[in-house]
Amino acid sequence: MDQAERERYLEIIRSTPDKLKSALKGVPKKLLTWRPAPGKWSIHEIVCHMRDAERNGYLIRYGKILAEDNPTLPDVDPDKLAQERQYGRMNLREVVRDWQAARREALAILGKVTEEQWGRVGTHPSLGPMSLETILKRQALRNDEGHLGQIENIKKRREILSRLEELPRVLASLVHGVSDEVLRRKPVLEKWSMLEILCHLRDVDQLFVERYSKVANHDRPALRIFNQDELAALLKYNEDNPASVLRELRAVREEAVALLYALAHQSWQRFGLHPKRGEFSIAAAADHHLSHDSSHVNQIRALREKFGAA
Repeated sequence: MDQAERERYLEIIRSTPDKLKSALKGVPKKLLTWRPAPGKWSIHEIVCHMRDAERNGYLIRYGKILAEDNPTLPDVDPDKLAQERQYGRMNLREVVRDWQAARREALAILGKVTEEQWGRVGTHPSLGPMSLETILKRQALRNDEGHLGQIENIKKRREILSRLEELPRVLASLVHGVSDEVLRRKPVLEKWSMLEILCHLRDVDQLFVERYSKVANHDRPALRIFNQDELAALLKYNEDNPASVLRELRAVREEAVALLYALAHQSWQRFGLHPKRGEFSIAAAADHHLSHDSSHVNQIRALREKFGAA
């Protein structure tokens, strides 16, 4: 590893305190303690782990390698520590302050390392021989960038799931008090009514549930599409019962959200094969799901205004 590469990793660990502060700013307690999937850590728990990895892992490793010849380096069992130290009960502000202090200690040690010392080696119980610069790289990429990425992914996923959960309430509010005649009225012959849009959203949700399930449980499954106008005609959307459609939409949306809540982060990166989009991951499908919702909610709002129902 040359000096430029080492400096890049050092800059990462120098910048992490500010990045972590920014990542936690304004995050409500409910989100801090929310777990993105069963068995997965919350933001709160990730920060507690970062503190323990710093104090029990990196600080000790750096010190032992510089002080001893080929020392045995401490391993850190994150799940064991999380249970024994009861992460969920810890005061997060105190944890962050302790992590910041430990990071300052680590940077002070690394700032004094000479060119010759970067090659000193210790032996990790499971990873084998590790040089000082190898540990630095691991801290910068796997620890700092990895955990900051986890935090941002949790925040993004929570936002996606919250917005997906919100749709049935938004739609019920939009059509509340609108007459049956207005719900079925088309702006022009070839355009959909509010009721037809609701039916379309219900049936597209069924398609998304199918896609999420297939991709989560099968490798590279083929994903189907349907002709929305043909289905609208076949199912006679504009003759449907609005209350029934809203109930069905709420039920299938709850199924979609429950499925997404249960997926581990890695599963969000799994993909199926879309006839038009090619490789289509669960994460991309969820983003598309949201944009599809937004487009049709705006259509319904426009129709309310057009027909004087706003």
